[in-house]
Order: sequence, then structure tokens, then C-alpha cells
Amino acid sequence: MSEFLRDLLVHKAWVARYMDRVASHLFKRAVVHDYSKFEAEEFEPYDKAFPQFQKYAYGTPELAAVYESIKPALAHHYQANDHHPEHFENGINDMNLIQLVEMVCDWMAASKRSQTGMAQGLHINKERFGISDQLYEVICNTVAYLDKEGS
Repeated sequence: MSEFLRDLLVHKAWVARYMDRVASHLFKRAVVHDYSKFEAEEFEPYDKAFPQFQKYAYGTPELAAVYESIKPALAHHYQANDHHPEHFENGINDMNLIQLVEMVCDWMAASKRSQTGMAQGLHINKERFGISDQLYEVICNTVAYLDKEGS
């Protein structure tokens, strides 16, 4: 076996190991996603506010007022879930790619029940979280890629 072929096979094996780690982390995160919403600190306030959540579009002052009305539950949720920029002192800048993937998937799922729509929601979040132009494009490309596969 040539040195190149040996190196190529070893390289592919390492790439596969790291990709398997990524997939494993994402799978585990999918299973426990938003599990804290089943806890009393969150479930009861979210359940009570749910009709209001459905009335207002993301990014509106009215929805912001609903969020304000369950502020302790939101604080608990952000503390318990690191797929939210609010979990970190420096927001998105402190996140890793695994957390970002879950965040984007969360945003995509949330847009399915929102009057705002994905494109407008992404733009709102770009401003809200100070997302750089480059990362914003990567997120938009990822959303488009995942949307191509069907809903």
C-alpha cells in the first residue's frame, strides 16, 4: 500500500470519527431539546401564555409583552438550554457549531407556528443577536439547504 493511500484512509477514518461525534451530539440534543419546558418553572407559565403566543407575530411589541409576562420562566429556560444565545454572556459569540445547529433547527421549527415566517424571523434574529453578515449567510444557506429536503 502506498504512503498516500495509507494517509488517505487514516484521514477518512478520522473525519468519520469526528462526524460521528457531531451526529451523536446532535441526536442526543434532539432527544432532550426543550426538556426544561416540562418542569413546573416553565410549563405552567408557558401553558398559561400559550394563547397569547399564538395571537402575535414574532418581533412585535405585543409578543414582547407576552415574553415579559413570563420573564422568570424564560430566564429559567435560557439558563437550562444552551441552544439559546441568551444562555451565554456573549451570546452567539460564545456558542459552538453544535449549539448553533440546534439553534437554527429550533428557529426553523418555531417559524412553522409563527405568523412572521422564516426569512423575516432570521432577519429579526440577525439584528437581535448581532449576528455577523458572514454567519447570517451561513445560517440562511443552511436553512435553504434543509428546506430543500422537504418539511
